[in-house]
Amino acid sequence: MTSRWPNLLKELEKFQDECEQSWFTIELGQLVRGIVIFATKQCLFRSVSSTPVDALKEGWKQAQEGLRFAINFLRTNASIEDESLLSSPMFIHALAAVSRVKDNKLTADEQNKLLHWLLVANARGRYSRGSTETLLNEDLAIIFRKDDIGALMEPVKRQFGRLHIEPGDLAGRGVNSPLFSLSYLALKASGAKDWYSGLGLSLTHQGKLHFIQWHHIIPKSLLKAQGYETGEINEIANMAFITGQTNRRISNKEATGYLVDIVAKQGEEALHSQCVPTASELWATERYRDFLQSRRVALAERMNRFIQDKAKL
Repeated sequence: MTSRWPNLLKELEKFQDECEQSWFTIELGQLVRGIVIFATKQCLFRSVSSTPVDALKEGWKQAQEGLRFAINFLRTNASIEDESLLSSPMFIHALAAVSRVKDNKLTADEQNKLLHWLLVANARGRYSRGSTETLLNEDLAIIFRKDDIGALMEPVKRQFGRLHIEPGDLAGRGVNSPLFSLSYLALKASGAKDWYSGLGLSLTHQGKLHFIQWHHIIPKSLLKAQGYETGEINEIANMAFITGQTNRRISNKEATGYLVDIVAKQGEEALHSQCVPTASELWATERYRDFLQSRRVALAERMNRFIQDKAKL
């Protein structure tokens, strides 16, 4: 493409910088894919060599407008603040395609259906299994050929069987699971705050001390000493979201000690908003599996409610 299109790289880098202003990092390869999608109505690169430069340039014009919508929709409608909360960058292309097909005119029902699809498909890892390009092309075909955003959910149902989250889905799942991002979004929406400073959750906090980190509620070192396996120790159900400074202050203190202090200073709501059981007997390291079971139930309920509330189901 660059051999036939002078200064393309500069244009791509300029748009990259624009996206960074909204905290989204989009790799150059994904920007090129956006051009291909709007020039050829599919996402495979193999047809680029036979596509006229004028068609590619028009594709780039459409891609920029579509990607701007995608980033804004992610941030303001889905509360997805940056690309780290996406299980795949392919979601930005599907959103961009909807923007262009609909000419940025979505009814309230279409907005809700698009948001419902995004949250469920992202949490399930729609583009994280099998052939990513095949799955994206399936969704692009629906967007470009059908006037029905709701139809995007049909492939998700076929792929995963059910849409809602069950407690068992969280068992053995860690920070690399697509469900981890959903847990963050759901807890943030419920008013979760840092346990010491009281700051609300955000990936855009200023200052390293206030960057949000995940924290092992029952300390990793104590669980290892008790013989628990790594996968069980690093479960989503053992993770809370707090600032780096608070994480260091807590360090590997026994949960039976530091959680009492948090409740005394911040109230039980500090735990409830992060779905941490308030029954203090479950905080003991030797009751870890009971703790996990209790929190899985609370998290699954909170995550399902978040999707329902967001998408107005």
